[in-house]
Amino acid sequence: MSRPHRFRGDIEGLRGVAVLLVVLGHLTGWPRGGFVGVDVFFVISGFLITGLLVSEHERTGRVSLRGFYLRRVRRLLPAGVLVLVVTDLVAGVLLLPTRAHATVADSLWALGFLANVHFAALGTDYFSLTRAPSAVQHYWSLSVEEQFYLLWPALVLLALGAGRRLPGPSRRVLAWVTVALVAASLTWSVVSTARTPSSAYFSSPARAWELGAGALLALLAPRLPAAVTWLGGVGLVASVVVITPSTPVPGWALLLPVLSTVAVLGAGGDRLGLATAPIRYVGRISYSLYLWHWPVIVLGATLPSGTTAAGRAGLLALALLLSVASYHLVEQPFRRSRPVRAAAGRRVVAPAYALGLCASLVAAWVLTQPPSPPAATGPVLVAQGRPLPVEIEAGLSQEEWPAGLDAALIDAGAPEWLHDKCLDVSDKNAVRCTYGPRDGSRDVALLGDSVAVSWLPALRPAAQRHGLRLHVLTRRQCPNLLGEVSPACTLHQDWALAQVRRLHPSVVVLSGRYEGAPTPQQWETGTARMLAAVKPYAGRVVVLAPPPDNANLQSCFTRVSQPDDCTVPVSERWRSYAGAEQRAAAGRATFVDPRPWFCVGDRCPAVVSGQPVMFDGRHLTAGYAREIAALVGAALRLS
Repeated sequence: MSRPHRFRGDIEGLRGVAVLLVVLGHLTGWPRGGFVGVDVFFVISGFLITGLLVSEHERTGRVSLRGFYLRRVRRLLPAGVLVLVVTDLVAGVLLLPTRAHATVADSLWALGFLANVHFAALGTDYFSLTRAPSAVQHYWSLSVEEQFYLLWPALVLLALGAGRRLPGPSRRVLAWVTVALVAASLTWSVVSTARTPSSAYFSSPARAWELGAGALLALLAPRLPAAVTWLGGVGLVASVVVITPSTPVPGWALLLPVLSTVAVLGAGGDRLGLATAPIRYVGRISYSLYLWHWPVIVLGATLPSGTTAAGRAGLLALALLLSVASYHLVEQPFRRSRPVRAAAGRRVVAPAYALGLCASLVAAWVLTQPPSPPAATGPVLVAQGRPLPVEIEAGLSQEEWPAGLDAALIDAGAPEWLHDKCLDVSDKNAVRCTYGPRDGSRDVALLGDSVAVSWLPALRPAAQRHGLRLHVLTRRQCPNLLGEVSPACTLHQDWALAQVRRLHPSVVVLSGRYEGAPTPQQWETGTARMLAAVKPYAGRVVVLAPPPDNANLQSCFTRVSQPDDCTVPVSERWRSYAGAEQRAAAGRATFVDPRPWFCVGDRCPAVVSGQPVMFDGRHLTAGYAREIAALVGAALRLS
C-alpha cells in the first residue's frame, strides 16, 4: 500500500540512495547520471507532503496553512541558513574577493528561496556559464520545492473543499487538478528544454510535474504488484546510466527516473533492501548531507590536494561528519524540541532567519573587498623584441601570483562579445558586427563559435592595419562542421555561407573549440565539408586552431594556490582533434597551430607577463589576445 501517512522505512532508504547518487556523481563523476537523485527527491516530496495534507483534511476537515509553513520553516531553515553562513565564511578565507563576493550574493538569493531564478538568469547569459561553479548552486532544488509549496497547500485545500460538495470521493477533484498540472508542466518542460535548456533546468514550472507525479500517487494510493518494485529499481539504475550531463533535462528524459520512483513508492521498496538500517540512516541525514556536500566539494577543490583521489575521500568524510553533526545538533532540536516548536510559532523563526541574513551580509562586508585596479598592461610582447617563449618560460617558473590578477579577470573577455553583443550574429546585428573601414575594398570573414569571437582583439588590429573590413559571422556552440551539427547550427551555417558567397572575401578565418563531434574522424569529415563549401568563394581560407584548453583561473586561482597549480599540459584530446583538423585543411586551407603562443613544450601557463591567458580555461582574455595580435596577424597573413 502506498499511503504516505504511516512511516515507511523504505522511503527513508530511497532518500539515502538518492542523496548518495547526487554526492558520488558530484564528487567522482560516477555515476554520470547521479544528478537524477534530485528528481527522486522531488517525487518523494510530492508524495509525502500531499499525503499529509490530504490526511489532515480527511481527519479534521481543514488544512492549517500556518501549521504547514511553520513545519517547513523548522525543517529547512536552521540547517539551510547554517550551511550558507559557514560557506560564506570559508569562501572569504579561501577564495579571492571577486569570487567570494559572488558566493555571498548567491547565498542571499538562496536565503530568499530564489536560487533557481538567479542561476537561470545566469544560465541565459552564455558568458556567465564560464564562471566557476557557485558553492551554493545546489540550493536551486530547494527553491523549486518551496516555490511549488507556496501554492500547492492552498490548491489542495480548495480542491478538496470543492470535492466534498460533489458525489464520490472528495479527493477526486484534486486528482483531476493534479493530472492537469502534471500534463501542463510536462508539456512546458519539453518545450522549454528544447528552446532554452540552461534556464529550463532551474525552472519551477518545468519541474512541477515531478512533484505532481508523487502527489498523484498519494491521491490514487494504488496497490501495485510486487513485481513493479523490481521494474522501478531497474528503471532507476538505467536512469543513472543512460542519462548523462549532455542529456537535455528536464523534459522527456526525466520520465524514466520519475516513473521508476513512482513504481518503487507505489509497490514498496522493502524487496530492494531500502529498509535496511545503514541506508535508512543515510536517508535520515539526507537533507544535511545534500546541503553540505556541494560547498565541501567546490571549496575543497581549491586546496592543493582537493582534486586527488585521497583528497576526494577526505572531502567525502568531511561532508559526512558535518552532516551527522548538523542533523543531530541542528535539524533534530529545531524539529523535535517542544520549547523550540512552541517558540517557533511566536517569535523565534523570523529573528533566526534575519540573523542568518545579517550574518551573510556581514561576511560579504568583512571578507570580500572591491577588487584592486587592474594591473597595467605592458606593450605587445613581440614589439619589445623579446621572444615569446621567454615570456612563457617565465610564466611557468613564476612562484607567486601577480598583483591585480583578481581584478584583471573581471569582464576579461573580448569586448566584441561582452559589449558589442557579437557572439550570435545574424541579419539583425551583422552591420554592427562588421569592423573596419566602410569603404574598404577587401573583406575578411570570421566563422566559428565563442572561441572564434575571443580571437577578435587579436584579429581586429591586424585587419585595421591593412584596411580590411572584418565581418563576424559567429554563433555560440556552433563549430565549423558541415553536416555534423544541430539543426539550429545548420540554419546559422546556411546564413553564414550565404554571406561568404555574397562578400567573396579575401580571407575566410575558421576557428572554434573542439566540441560538437564525438570522434576526431567526424571532426575531420565535417571540417572538410565546410572548407569545400567556403573555398570557391574566398581568396584564401585559414583554419586557426583553438588554444589548448588551460586551467580555469576562476577556480584554481585562490588564496591558497600557486601559479604552478594552474599549469596544465596540452591534452591528448586537443592533439587528436587538431591533427584531424590539419588533415582536413590539407590542400584546401592554411592550418595555423597556435601552441607556440601559449605553451613551451607540453606545458601551458595560465599567466604570462602578468596577464591572464584565459579567463575560463577556454576563451582568451582580451588583454592576452592583444598581446599576441602581431603574431596572429603574421600567421594569418592578413595583408
